[in-house]
Amino acid sequence: MKTTAVILLILLVFPAFSQKITVEISGIRNEKGVVLLSVYRDNKTFEAETPFRINSFSKVGMVDGKITVTISDLEAGTYGIALIDDTNNNGRMDFRFFMPTEGFGFSNYSFKGRCKPDFELFSFNFDKIELKVNIHVQYF
Repeated sequence: MKTTAVILLILLVFPAFSQKITVEISGIRNEKGVVLLSVYRDNKTFEAETPFRINSFSKVGMVDGKITVTISDLEAGTYGIALIDDTNNNGRMDFRFFMPTEGFGFSNYSFKGRCKPDFELFSFNFDKIELKVNIHVQYF
């Protein structure tokens, strides 16, 4: 009986410590494929295109080009999220004449220009139990 009480207490107390990032995505053009969110920890890994984690999300439930997804189980730290609207579901960004043919976006950053941004421009500090970030998908 004591063991059950301790387990129940742990289950009641510790869910408050499950950290998550809610990502509100807007500007998606169609329901084809999936949304890929690559989570980076620093500029070096972003430049090398070696994310800490890649999450794939279905577009089921998308309304007016908007969908909300959750990334959980991240420890506190600095992160940046890069998005690909992977319409052909091949797991990567496709290009034609050096220009992306699929949508892309970055956490809390409005893309301007032709080169990918520095990590510092779309990174954020995650030191809370829950955080919300926004990504607007852009297309060329």
